[in-house]
Amino acid sequence: MRKRSQIFFLFFLLAAFFFTTSCTSQCMQRQVRNSRTVVLDIGHHMGAPGAQTPNGRHGGMIDECSWWYRNVGFVKQEIEKAGYICKVCNRGAAPKDPKLADCARRAGVHQVNTPQPGAVYRSRHHPRRMAVGILSADYALDQKPAAVVFLHHNSYSENWQIYTEGGIYCNSVGIPLANAMAAELNAGLMNSSIPNGGQQVQTILRDDGRLGGGDWLNTCNDSWVPAAITEAVFLSNPQHAAWLAKPKNAELYARTVGRGIVRYLNKRR
Repeated sequence: MRKRSQIFFLFFLLAAFFFTTSCTSQCMQRQVRNSRTVVLDIGHHMGAPGAQTPNGRHGGMIDECSWWYRNVGFVKQEIEKAGYICKVCNRGAAPKDPKLADCARRAGVHQVNTPQPGAVYRSRHHPRRMAVGILSADYALDQKPAAVVFLHHNSYSENWQIYTEGGIYCNSVGIPLANAMAAELNAGLMNSSIPNGGQQVQTILRDDGRLGGGDWLNTCNDSWVPAAITEAVFLSNPQHAAWLAKPKNAELYARTVGRGIVRYLNKRR
């Protein structure tokens, strides 16, 4: 009799655990579906700018962090024009360059200002997740967003090389977001404006831990938040770099990214 009671009690605890977990997951998913907030994270920080051109030969030196500080406002405008809320962050301190600082001010960039921007941190929301830059993901989740987009560019080489196989990396719940962003870029820019040798931007699932931002995406996935990393163009590709160096093209690219995000938000269920 005692053994039967112990089995019943254990069954009750397991049932309660799974019921509570299921209810929590459903509440989190409902919150994401009902949210109208998008968080944009400017990739890397000013001390470690990430992908960059090998030199200034094709339109001047470009690094992805500075480029996105200059142009993130256009992404934000497209999102807000569609009636959504957009918040922008970067994990470093504010830029010291006056022009970049002014861009940050106008875009309302929240400086996460990580004590050591290049260090690995553990997520406050999901402690098993660890990565460089994870505090930007934590800030994003604090906003209870409908989606999070990490703004980057690719660079596969320290020398000029023609790379064209760009992608939108995403978590598993972010596949529709990445598909919408890739579709907008492919329809509006790739090959028609950006010389890309016929190559389309692909959706790439990234759930392999700390590799390439995997735990930024996994942290969001654990909260059922669609998340994506833009890696559609290459700063080590001379044709891409020369195209992105022109202000009108930079604005067009940034606005297309924004329209891709809106395309997803308008079609979500």
